[in-house]
Amino acid sequence: MRPLYVTAALLPVVPALASVIAVLEPGDWSGVSGALVRNVTPDALLYSAVCAVVAAPLAGVAVGSWRRLTVATAIMCAVSAALTLARLGVSVEALQFVATSHAVLACATLALAALGALLGTVFRHPLDAAVVALGVALTAAYGVLVAGAPVGGLSTGMLKAALLASPVMTVATAAHVDLVRTDIWYQISPLAHIGLEYPTWSTVCGWYLLAGCAGFVASALATPKTGQKISKQGL
Repeated sequence: MRPLYVTAALLPVVPALASVIAVLEPGDWSGVSGALVRNVTPDALLYSAVCAVVAAPLAGVAVGSWRRLTVATAIMCAVSAALTLARLGVSVEALQFVATSHAVLACATLALAALGALLGTVFRHPLDAAVVALGVALTAAYGVLVAGAPVGGLSTGMLKAALLASPVMTVATAAHVDLVRTDIWYQISPLAHIGLEYPTWSTVCGWYLLAGCAGFVASALATPKTGQKISKQGL
């Protein structure tokens, strides 16, 4: 499982670089400064959530073991937290920001990994499980953003549930990024024109941890025991 842990350690570097590259002119690195790096730090966390939406369910299907997936999640979030703190500098505000945002990121990643692990036991072929897991994760992450006008007709409870189910929205909120009012989503989503009440980071962590634990337990219960595998092969 060393490749899993190495990948988890390297993964936060991608959004960290992407957050800087996204605000620079193509090929122009002269604009990189400490102030710019600090200013785009919340964007790096948002990009981390995007990476987790894709990587975590696929890792869940491929690995299955909750212990290994938990360790990989801890490694990823520890590296991300260290990079974030290095960008912001050590202060009480920075430590609070890093702690709350990465608690949400970690819990969301575990829930997504548990989804993959569960679907890996439901489907016989790993490719089928990977496709379904990725489809469910992407739908949960972006469904509330791309649904368009029908979102405006949702009840308050359903809208809160949709926001809570989106790892991208919850991590963005924890990172103090008003995602629905960025240029793209402001134009295509009615959410920017609705009075939204975002769930608190502690509520998000509680629900994601509950979903993750339920997914891993269900996965363990659905996984055939070694003896059962042997007996079925003998039959």
